[in-house]
Amino acid sequence: MTIDTSTPQTVSELPAHSAGPEEIAFALFAVFRLSSSHPVVLDGRDVPAIVQELEDVTSSLAEEGVIVRGWYDVSGLRSDADLMVRLHGAEIEDLQWALRQLRRCALLRPLIRAWSAIGAEYRIDPAEDEALGSTGFDAPADWLACATAEIPDESRLARLVDDEATLRLYEATGLSEADWIVTAEADDPLNVIRLVRQLSESTAAIAAVQPRYTGRSIEPAEIVEVLQ
Repeated sequence: MTIDTSTPQTVSELPAHSAGPEEIAFALFAVFRLSSSHPVVLDGRDVPAIVQELEDVTSSLAEEGVIVRGWYDVSGLRSDADLMVRLHGAEIEDLQWALRQLRRCALLRPLIRAWSAIGAEYRIDPAEDEALGSTGFDAPADWLACATAEIPDESRLARLVDDEATLRLYEATGLSEADWIVTAEADDPLNVIRLVRQLSESTAAIAAVQPRYTGRSIEPAEIVEVLQ
């Protein structure tokens, strides 16, 4: 991204590349936790405007080719996390810009980032794509688990997945502490649990899976309740 140093940089600065959904190639996962020193304290009268601000920023990101794929309640599932967001876009710098835009919103500003990672969507052939239960960019499922892993044996992954869960891979070598980001998605959390367990136990299919965060899909308005 090229920045014109002759004029001040503003929060409305646009990403270097704008793309349509058909160009989407990267995903960013970011996890936040509450701060004990800067808690989220909202007056009931402030809530509509604060939620609207987040929704407006989300809409503006979509216009620039970055899709907020989902917000997830991870509170109680780990001691160090409360909220997760998943973004998709065509360029890494677009996702970095979008995350900064979201963090400037009043609802997210007090939060501390606990973890984040970016990966390139791993393309598989149509036959494998169908076997893995991929649904492209349909509506997100109710539950999402996100993990990092070492190099997988993708030829055997289809054997571990049934029609009740969706598995996706993102190449993260050089971008994250692990070689791959793996996500498991399903409407029933038990199916997510079973899939992650199978991945963890089957070294023939994938090595050194380290479950990171699992959350329930929520709407922006529900974030207020999660953070209170």
